[in-house]
Amino acid sequence: MFNNITSELNLFLTIPLYNFTGGGKMNLKILAGVLLVVGLIAGFVGGKVSTTGQVNELTGRVTDLSAQVKSADSLKNQLAETKAQLEQLNVNDLYGLVKIDGKAKAYKIGDMNKMPPTIANDKIGDTPVIVSWCPLCGTLTAYDRRVDGKTLTFKVEGARKIPGTDIENLHFRDLETNSVWAQGPGIAVEGTKKGTELKSIAIQLFNKDRIDKMGVDVWKP
Repeated sequence: MFNNITSELNLFLTIPLYNFTGGGKMNLKILAGVLLVVGLIAGFVGGKVSTTGQVNELTGRVTDLSAQVKSADSLKNQLAETKAQLEQLNVNDLYGLVKIDGKAKAYKIGDMNKMPPTIANDKIGDTPVIVSWCPLCGTLTAYDRRVDGKTLTFKVEGARKIPGTDIENLHFRDLETNSVWAQGPGIAVEGTKKGTELKSIAIQLFNKDRIDKMGVDVWKP
């Protein structure tokens, strides 16, 4: 789902290695070092403590853990750099690119980030889509508008809290069933379609230069 610029990046920065850092918990690098020492000790002691196979197993575990540390550090650095770059950009100048069955279309956030917000009831190839930006939580989403074989047409309903959360999110109402849908999770929260989920479509962020170079069509409100 969406494809949140700031929130999603913060989520990705909280990588699985978080539990191994800070808070008095053992750092993964320290753990790898401990295992390395254990392996060396086992090697010196010989058959009294460990067999050659066990030493080799410990060495392999150390190698795997070291690789995880390097990979995690690299990912963390890349995400931090990307976040820093995005923070220097005006979100309204970014475009969401949607590709379906070899066809693509771009949606400028600035064209949707209005008061009230503007949503795109659009079609890419043979697929009817809804693309929207929630200014409350910074989420950019794209969904297939077809539900139970019927194409729905959406209008902005307003801001509401997603049921069961404290998150303020943009909501839609479809004209065909009169159901209300939460933009972020793409789920109906009220009406005859309550509990139904729209099919999510991947959406990527690019700046204007990249969109121009790709030569894709840009949606206009």
